[in-house]
Amino acid sequence: MATRRRTLLTGLVCSAAIGRSAGAQVRETPIVQPAAATPAGFLRRAFEMRDLALKAGDQGFGAVVVRESVIVGEAPSRVVANTDPTAHAEMEAIRDAARRLHARSLTGAVLYSSFRPCPMCEAAAYWAGISRMVYGEAATDGGAPRLNRG
Repeated sequence: MATRRRTLLTGLVCSAAIGRSAGAQVRETPIVQPAAATPAGFLRRAFEMRDLALKAGDQGFGAVVVRESVIVGEAPSRVVANTDPTAHAEMEAIRDAARRLHARSLTGAVLYSSFRPCPMCEAAAYWAGISRMVYGEAATDGGAPRLNRG
């Protein structure tokens, strides 16, 4: 019962977070596509997004959403910049892709991330219809607070 409740709550939180910012006015900039439309090229772009986050003084995470071998959304982490604990790179990349495609569903897309996405971002990817996730490194300390569980 607790697992079902937690799954439902995670889905509701992620849906609210995605929907909350989807209507925001954003000046779209062209997305830089890698020279080679390969998993390595897309992952490299996710790491470029991570570098942008670090240069901006944010958490060192980056992500891109790819559909049919084209990057359709990308973002660095904006947790610090936006004072928003849900503004993880993966969430922001999903939001960016949804805005650019004018679609809530990203069915068939692949999420490339510089690190393994957290449970919130994994749930958001699920609800957005992301087919697959590819990540670069396992994060051991991504800035998350330590939780006392017991």
